[in-house]
Amino acid sequence: MKKYKFGVLGAGNMGTAIAEGAVRAGRFAPEQVLMFNRSEEKRAAHAAKGYAVTGDYTEVYAESEIVLLAVKPQNFDEILPNLAKYEGEKPLVVSIAAGVTFAKLEGELGADTAMIRVMPNTPLMLGEGATQLVKNAAATDKQLSELCELFNTMGVTVTFEQENMLNEVIPYAGSAPAYLYAYADAFVQSAKQHGINEDDALTLICQTMIGSAKMLLRRDKTPAELIRAVCSPGGTTIEGMKVLEDRDLYGIVSEACDKCIKRAYELG
Repeated sequence: MKKYKFGVLGAGNMGTAIAEGAVRAGRFAPEQVLMFNRSEEKRAAHAAKGYAVTGDYTEVYAESEIVLLAVKPQNFDEILPNLAKYEGEKPLVVSIAAGVTFAKLEGELGADTAMIRVMPNTPLMLGEGATQLVKNAAATDKQLSELCELFNTMGVTVTFEQENMLNEVIPYAGSAPAYLYAYADAFVQSAKQHGINEDDALTLICQTMIGSAKMLLRRDKTPAELIRAVCSPGGTTIEGMKVLEDRDLYGIVSEACDKCIKRAYELG
């Protein structure tokens, strides 16, 4: 019998956000969550919120029913061999490390270890994440379903049957926030050149992005139909769209996504 329901091996920003999201959703009580961090100061901060804490990451693996591997990928070569020494009942291993494949995890922890790879994005920290999941052969459909339910409390989820799809989907969720931030910043910088206060410009573009996303999610019109609805013939918007078309916006985005995916495979 495991002492804790959920263990976080690497309680940094994302690991902590996932644990706190699960607690807010009522999935676990704070005292059922064991948080590992090497920083004594951070452990004290977690303890003050009612979480169990430890400076020994092997304790997380040994004493938790579910273990979230939330350390940096470069730390896995140090951590996995030590976890592999544990001979008791294995936890469900949930990894959010980009590029760390099932082959690498199973090579150290054993192919009989139930594992689910999860790719969240940073908006999860606000409860607005877009998370992708895939399980290995040892994990059950029930385990995958229950983990989806957990991450659905922090946004939306999509599951895949093939592990390689976590690489293919990276530009459209994991990396996409950076691209959207760049697009927003480009609008803000343009607005400043036209005498608009930076804070006002950011407020306007952010609300417009939120509203536009909600219109897309209604799915009663395609993106192309929504574009045409804004672009009145001879009007202002269509002049800007001509520039985006002339500069091949779709080609630029496609190339950026291809480069992102290529790098994901290189890291793996």
